[in-house]
Amino acid sequence: MSRPRRFVPLRGLRRSYLALLVGQTISLLGSNVTMLALPLTAITWLDAGPTQTGLLLACGRAPYLVVSLLAGVIVDRLPHRRILLTANLVMAATLATIPLFASLGHLGLVQLYMTSMLVGIAAVIADVAYLACIPTVIDRSELVRAQSSLELSQAGAMAAGPFLAGWLVNEFSAPTAILADSVSFLLAAALLSLVPMRRARCSEAASSAVLGQVAEGLASVFGNPILRAVTLASGTFIFWHNAYSAVFLLHLTKDLGLDSRVVGMVLGIGALGGVIGAAISPRAGRAIGLGPILMIGLAVSAGGMSLTTLLTQPLWAAVACVALSQFILWIGQGIYNVQQVPIRYVLVPQHLQGRVNASIRSVVWGLASLGALTGGAAAAATSLRTTLLASSVLGTASIVWILRSPLRHTRSLRR
Repeated sequence: MSRPRRFVPLRGLRRSYLALLVGQTISLLGSNVTMLALPLTAITWLDAGPTQTGLLLACGRAPYLVVSLLAGVIVDRLPHRRILLTANLVMAATLATIPLFASLGHLGLVQLYMTSMLVGIAAVIADVAYLACIPTVIDRSELVRAQSSLELSQAGAMAAGPFLAGWLVNEFSAPTAILADSVSFLLAAALLSLVPMRRARCSEAASSAVLGQVAEGLASVFGNPILRAVTLASGTFIFWHNAYSAVFLLHLTKDLGLDSRVVGMVLGIGALGGVIGAAISPRAGRAIGLGPILMIGLAVSAGGMSLTTLLTQPLWAAVACVALSQFILWIGQGIYNVQQVPIRYVLVPQHLQGRVNASIRSVVWGLASLGALTGGAAAAATSLRTTLLASSVLGTASIVWILRSPLRHTRSLRR
């Protein structure tokens, strides 16, 4: 009797994909430094409140609502490497302005808003291009494993990023820590030269009107009941998670009085849950089916969020509770994302991948910007704890979209 093969996410994957993955992981590590350092810059340097932090987060998400659909057309028309190189260089240069202006004593909230939005625009285009190029460097039979490896790299970056950010902010300053992200984008751009990318055929895209191409991408998403359900489930959860995220750091720094090192430690420990979620997701999905594992992932994520404000005293217990909440939240997200992203690879032809990914990004992350504004406004009107708890409870509504779709009883998808 032969022994069952253990699931090893990176085994057998092409070197071209691994080079792409390493570059993406480096840039994700830098981005997770900025994810903590940028709002801490607003909070500690510029005394930002919930409305300002909500607006800052919304500025970073707004380009997904405004630019995503056009980004899909760009990605389906132009070489992916050229797009990724340009986007990485733009993000590196833009982020470098924050420590520069801080050192000159001219840093303000308006600049943080503008920088967040410009980086968000480049990130939208890079994200869509990255997702569209994955099927061109890897076989479709390996897509779930490839997505699992991506989720593991994201989770690892999320775990290491806050530790690194907390140390950099404490040793130097919050604006200076953002320089690490700028360097990470330069390194990611250098690694792109090692990745051979096949160009997808898009002859009809070049001859049709841009609005027609955008409409085709939206129709592909909302005309398919499975893609529609996953998109709306993701969008609903992301809306409430961003309402939660808009005030989460304020809760840690203002309500609990944690410094940057402890905040980084808490977030880093919590993000290890994403590593576990991404690792167990493929086997769990095969065991219980695609639809059920998607609903479990969302339920676990919302449950984790709800624990954030469970304890505030004593301080050690509050810190442990927040770390546990983040750990559970990211277990759920690791499980969910490994399963939901490959669905579009299976159901969508290659020449539409850019537009479909852009359409999904537009809906999901467009809702994220609205969620961030909602969270900031709600906290200003009520309290940080009330907003965190309400957002986590309302996040469970995302499950309804899967429950009412054909995915409810779907075990797997085949093209």
